[in-house]
Amino acid sequence: MMIAFGPYRPDMAETNPGVSARVINVNPRRDANGVSYGPRRSFKVPGSGSALLGAPRGGIAVVNRDGEFKGIFGTVNKLFEMQADYTFDEIGTGYTLPAANNWAMMQYRDNVLLNNTFDGMKLFDSEVGGAVTAVPGAPKARIMFLAFECVFALDCDGDNRLMKNSAPGTYNNWLSAGAGNQEFPDGEALMGSGQLNDNTAAVLQRAAVHVLNLSGDSRIYTKIKVADGIGAVNPECIVQAPGALYFWDSSGCYRISAAGLEAIGRDKVNKSFMDALGEDGLNTIEGAYDPERKQVAWRYKSQAAPSDTVFDNIIVFDEVTKEFAEVHERTSALVKMSSPALALEDLDQFGSIDSLAFSLDSSVWKGDRPRLGALDANHMFGFFEGGFLPASIDTATLINPKSMLITSCLPVTDAADVTVSMGVRSRLADAVAWKLPRKMQASGRVPTKARGKALTARADIASSDWSFIRGIDDLVVSEGAGR
Repeated sequence: MMIAFGPYRPDMAETNPGVSARVINVNPRRDANGVSYGPRRSFKVPGSGSALLGAPRGGIAVVNRDGEFKGIFGTVNKLFEMQADYTFDEIGTGYTLPAANNWAMMQYRDNVLLNNTFDGMKLFDSEVGGAVTAVPGAPKARIMFLAFECVFALDCDGDNRLMKNSAPGTYNNWLSAGAGNQEFPDGEALMGSGQLNDNTAAVLQRAAVHVLNLSGDSRIYTKIKVADGIGAVNPECIVQAPGALYFWDSSGCYRISAAGLEAIGRDKVNKSFMDALGEDGLNTIEGAYDPERKQVAWRYKSQAAPSDTVFDNIIVFDEVTKEFAEVHERTSALVKMSSPALALEDLDQFGSIDSLAFSLDSSVWKGDRPRLGALDANHMFGFFEGGFLPASIDTATLINPKSMLITSCLPVTDAADVTVSMGVRSRLADAVAWKLPRKMQASGRVPTKARGKALTARADIASSDWSFIRGIDDLVVSEGAGR
């Protein structure tokens, strides 16, 4: 008898065959039999580096002309540039970021544009460095994005339903031909936007979704509403990926591309995710794209989280498998970033060879490969390139009209330190009684002793070198009398 670890479906009844209600700290993967899982690396900060001086309130990775990535981060009153040794240099101060807002940040050629609804648009030359300067005549905006060679600003100058765009090919001309204003009279506040391809962009309100199409004339674009009553719960939940925007509405997770709007979380994770959110949790969802793994990751405040800025929970959507998974890591921000390329002699600044945070063959040292980064609970930067996280996966619940005695099973995995726990009960209405986890023996089998009419198997992998886990096979089961 084989019970496979199926796709993560906490919104479905646990007795649906081939699905899993608990999938933690793994990466979904496809194989010939459907969905299986592989290991996920832990978050780790380098040996050097310093903490950002304050809770992060926005961050961006920018790429210079040599292909090197730089990080720009903001706090409530300061702006910082992250250096190659992961220390932070102050580049601007004296700002007044409005409560519950983050800095809007975007790259424009060699520059970083920064904006908020109080201080207005600022500019930092990421090639030359120096001080942050003001951009005269530009709108004060909560959100910015680049499309059709124009800079778009949303939630402008005290009007959260007003969008403005610069003249094409500029960031500082908001008056001449091509520059324009667009009101969004219904659909509630503007939340964010992004480009889907060269000719199409999307604009999200709290309760509406619009598509902008390049017009090829002086109007620059035309606007079409494609959804009413659906939108983004906050600007930070909107994640730009190649050819698509991902976002959370109060009804669940969505993807919009040139092909249309998709409800990617329906019948999968939507209800469970919303139930897990803490107080004011919708406003805490903050996402970033991982181009190396082709995944979208969102951190969020769960009901158990004591902090309003440091969260233990991340939900990941894998673009290849179209599946979700949960990750348990403490973060205070997520950002797409690449490390600088370093020669062997450059590693001295990170400590001795034995004390390096990442192995010598880690892609972290190679640079020029953007991946998911984060700030930890102490606001120090790092990557998800540490050792394997402890993984935990449940099977679907197997039910039988007669009591089952399970005495042995065979985990289908190449992990050496896997343990299996059996969760049993007489009725589905009862609380699950979890038996003590048992180790895999030299034979590859796990001895168990559990009895019930409903059975759930849980596999845990501590931190060994492993590559896959598929399910629990060859359960040795004997039936007792029915009741």
